[in-house]
Amino acid sequence: MKLISLLIPLALGVLMGSPAAQAQDYPQIRFNVIGGGSHNYTFRAVEQPFWNGSLPSASHGKVTAQLLGLSESGLKGPEIIRLMRFGAVDIGMGVFAFVAGDDATFEGIDLPGMAADIGRARRIADAYKPVLEQRMAERHGIKLLATVPYTAQVFFCRAPVQSLADLKGRKIRTRGRNMAELVKAIGAAPVTLPFAEVVTAMQTGVIDCAITGIGSGNAAKWYDVAGYLYDLPVDWSVGFYGIGLKRWQQLPPEVQQLLQAQSKVLEDALWQETARENRYAKACNVGSPDCQIHQLAHMSASAPDAQEQQRVRQMALEIANDWGRRCGPSCVEQWNASAGRAIGMRLAP
Repeated sequence: MKLISLLIPLALGVLMGSPAAQAQDYPQIRFNVIGGGSHNYTFRAVEQPFWNGSLPSASHGKVTAQLLGLSESGLKGPEIIRLMRFGAVDIGMGVFAFVAGDDATFEGIDLPGMAADIGRARRIADAYKPVLEQRMAERHGIKLLATVPYTAQVFFCRAPVQSLADLKGRKIRTRGRNMAELVKAIGAAPVTLPFAEVVTAMQTGVIDCAITGIGSGNAAKWYDVAGYLYDLPVDWSVGFYGIGLKRWQQLPPEVQQLLQAQSKVLEDALWQETARENRYAKACNVGSPDCQIHQLAHMSASAPDAQEQQRVRQMALEIANDWGRRCGPSCVEQWNASAGRAIGMRLAP
């Protein structure tokens, strides 16, 4: 059963209902916005209602947006920062792993194996956000508006998998350098492959497993070619909404304040709705009666036991330390003081 929630948090109503918000006279401004993939549940449930309804309502129809999904825009994703910096796009959504080639600092928000649940992923993101705000502004000319999560990135496999040991030697589709490092640490072989080619690659044996969001895999009907789900969250494909710094500085102060406040509403809604989607996506993949949002499938699912979870944590720490050596002493110091402190973990200096 599909259930698309169009709920935007109560905070929006509070903001719109305040005398200050009602009394504010905004100039007429229209932003061109590139959002996430339109095939994603949260694009329909959160992003569209926000940009097409909530933001205009909060500004009494004065501040509006023209929203395009990533696929409709003709873009691939990694170029979004450059397009915002040069003013070709006003506001854009990107995934940090896709733009990390421009800056290793971006990887620190979503290091593999660091967050076994979405609550921990949010603590990391909230703590590390000021680091990224400063970095994106100073080095990339971007004003960071909000962080954006997707459902847990887990393993969809052709053959049975009951434990980490079962993954050893398998060819596994990955996304990004750090994800590939975790797959190698498990003893498997990472394969770089576009999302759209996974089903065919699985059918022909080019790959044995593929990692993607537990919701995205269901939406793409990977359960037709992969009957086994290994529920080990590698990461949460954390992304962002941002605006070019020059464009931001051109905005009147009242519009900056509105956009800042509304971006927090958008951010909270995305994290809350993704947590909800994550619960239901797992239920749908395994054929549970409480399946909502996604399609009912009948996959066999397993998850790491306590001993395997400890092994994953150790691998995650080793990969994070490797990242720290690549990124440099400043990265390590900032990560330890922010994300590391939030989750009680410390990288080697």
